[in-house]
This record gives sequence, structure tokens and C-alpha cells, in this order.
Amino acid sequence: MDVPKIFESEYRFCLILWENEPIKSGKLVELCQQRLGWKPTTTYTVMKKLSERGVLKNENTVVTSLISKDQAQISQLNEMVD
Repeated sequence: MDVPKIFESEYRFCLILWENEPIKSGKLVELCQQRLGWKPTTTYTVMKKLSERGVLKNENTVVTSLISKDQAQISQLNEMVD
């Protein structure tokens, strides 16, 4: 399976998601404000982008990942090697 590219700020977001999933989008926004200093619009923008790329899904305001932390890390390592 091809893992979509996850950029550094998106990865920090994903770390919060992986630690707390499944999680309501409003609670995820709160956590991103506390831990990353993000405004709610930033969090929702990142969620939308990652959803479009197949990294996560947001169904009925419940956010879950579609790829694991291990998959993301392996993909990043492989990219560095290439």
C-alpha cells in the first residue's frame, strides 16, 4: 500500500490523533490548540487535507486514522533512503 506523504506539521498532528483516536473533531481541535498552538481553522484545514489524501477519515465528527504510525514512519524512512 502506498502511504501518502505526511509533512512535518501534519505528522505532529497525526501523533496527537494516533494517541487519542477515535476522537471527536472538537476535542482534537482543543488538543491541537494546547499542544501545537494551532487555531481551530488550522486544525480543520489539516484534517481536510489529510482526509483528501487518505490519511484519516472524519465521519460524523469522529476522526480516525487510515494509516498507522508505523506505516507513516516506514514510509518516511524509505523516502529518506531513496
